[in-house]
Amino acid sequence: MAAKYEIERFNGSNFSLWKMRIKAILRKDNCLAAIGDRPAEITDNAKWNEMDGNAIANIHLALADEVLSSVAEKKTAKEIWETLTKLYESKSLHNKIFLKRRLYTLRMAETTAVTDHINTIRTLFSQLTTLGQQIEESERAELLLQSLPDSYDQLIINLTNNILTDYLVFDDVAAAILEEENRRKNKGDRNSSNQAEALLVSRGRSTERGSSGSQRQGRSKSRSKKTFYLVGFACQYPNSGILTVLSGRTSKRISGGRSRVWKTAWMK
Repeated sequence: MAAKYEIERFNGSNFSLWKMRIKAILRKDNCLAAIGDRPAEITDNAKWNEMDGNAIANIHLALADEVLSSVAEKKTAKEIWETLTKLYESKSLHNKIFLKRRLYTLRMAETTAVTDHINTIRTLFSQLTTLGQQIEESERAELLLQSLPDSYDQLIINLTNNILTDYLVFDDVAAAILEEENRRKNKGDRNSSNQAEALLVSRGRSTERGSSGSQRQGRSKSRSKKTFYLVGFACQYPNSGILTVLSGRTSKRISGGRSRVWKTAWMK
């Protein structure tokens, strides 16, 4: 019993990938030649018609309804193939140009995770491969390095200076970039920890100074009954209602209509 193979029905996208798969099925069923000109060695009309019919059936079964309707009136496998190529090959070329432009201008933002950036590049490589655009291994590695932000310049210099040949391997470069990202994260964590410790020490010292200041203020208040406080051009005895008017280095205290003059030093 022959094995059955199924492929996703072509709906108008990824024509290059679908074309590769449908060709594999046509080759397996010995009818791939039907999508081209009739070979000179096939002289038997019945054999050719059978081959052509098998090719038409395989192609029809591999097309989505919206695409199948565009080739429903075609009578041979060659006509169907040429119509599909005319309709969708140019679209694939447009996609290829768009993807290549995106790949060659891609730049990683400083805030982007390296893993996400590498996955984006791998996806572009895969999409271009399905469109028939092969990118060599060394060029893939160079494109990855090219897409890094300026903060990775030293890493790029180190990698390109340390290789023994001019050939870079994409997976090796990706691993080095991931290692550099981890190193930076660990360094950032240590700096954050040191800053937090410094902040705690600073707060502790501020608390100690505040406590010491409170104690000094308490002692000052305990002696305030014996000191004068300057208010404008007058010195007031705390909590006594007595006003002392200053004049030069002498002060005159006024209280209850009685006055007394003495020499005094100004005290803070």
